[in-house]
Amino acid sequence: MKKKRKNYFGKTILLFIISAIYTVLVTFVDKQAIGPEGTSVGFSAINKVVLDAISYNPMWDKVTDIMLMIAILTAVYFAAVGFMQLVKERRRLPEVDKEILVMGFLYVILVVLYILFDKVPFNYRPVLLPDEVELEASFPSTHVLMICTILGSAIVAWRERLYDDENLVAVLKTCACVVMFIGVVGRVLAGVHWFSDICAGLLFSATLISAYKATLDKMG
Repeated sequence: MKKKRKNYFGKTILLFIISAIYTVLVTFVDKQAIGPEGTSVGFSAINKVVLDAISYNPMWDKVTDIMLMIAILTAVYFAAVGFMQLVKERRRLPEVDKEILVMGFLYVILVVLYILFDKVPFNYRPVLLPDEVELEASFPSTHVLMICTILGSAIVAWRERLYDDENLVAVLKTCACVVMFIGVVGRVLAGVHWFSDICAGLLFSATLISAYKATLDKMG
């Protein structure tokens, strides 16, 4: 068991370091003014190649909004379960199921990251959308970050809560993976983010999911 815990935390630390290094690289490496209104972006060569191949697609933009809504509804479900346990069943916060309790802290971190990257933009979007008057922050893709983190952690929680029903867990996991796949690929095809921003969303979400698993394992 100790080895398992060490591996979980080791993976989390490694992912955190990779994410931090990636952020620094995106900020400084190959940064050129290739965005609208003369905005600069790191990894400009690869980002320009992808941007030239994929233009803004409003259909995929809407599809990814739906995938994000599915993820948010999943988060609302777990939040509701935790609230019901707190109010009606246990009445003490430490006695709420561990996978629900830790997930609550995970959601708080997500909100903090969302606000942080919105207030301190590393990149601006490669396109000004029809209903926007100014460019929005683009790094990381918050759609990808939220969809993958919420549903990735949900898969872990379902395994904990539904350990006696493997078929149901398999169905829920498959559905979550489909939503995540459509969310990530759809966000690329929507053309509303630089490719490096999509990758950042994946890296950050992988780090948060790994931290979630490591925390649950430590709690036993």
